[in-house]
Amino acid sequence: MSDSVKLADLYRDVILRHAASPCNHGVCIDATHRASGNNPLCGDEVEIFLRIEDGVVVASAFHGESCAICMASASVLCQHLPGRSVADLELMTAAFEQALAGSDAGGLADFLVPLTGVQRYPSRVGCALLPWQTALVAEQLVV
Repeated sequence: MSDSVKLADLYRDVILRHAASPCNHGVCIDATHRASGNNPLCGDEVEIFLRIEDGVVVASAFHGESCAICMASASVLCQHLPGRSVADLELMTAAFEQALAGSDAGGLADFLVPLTGVQRYPSRVGCALLPWQTALVAEQLVV
């Protein structure tokens, strides 16, 4: 089995699993930071909630209506962001953006690799990036 077939299978499995049972979707947290984002091409709307203490994300959640790709990406974000610094969020988002643009994504977190399968569908790249870019805005906006 080729690496591209393995990635496609992994991509599909991750998207389906997270879209069916998203991590921290609709969960209420005592957020210190919040932002909304939308993708008018797809109709995705997502609101990211972060609780940041001393530069570390201690909790994350999201609300919104979106396609399966955006839902899965937001779920991955909320599953893996707590316990990481705001600087880590910025680095992970930059590496993810580079990977989806087809550039070398040195430092791409392992849990984001399956989502890079979306780069085969250029119109869907914005769906995968929306939660991460919205989280970057949220880190700047104190509730």
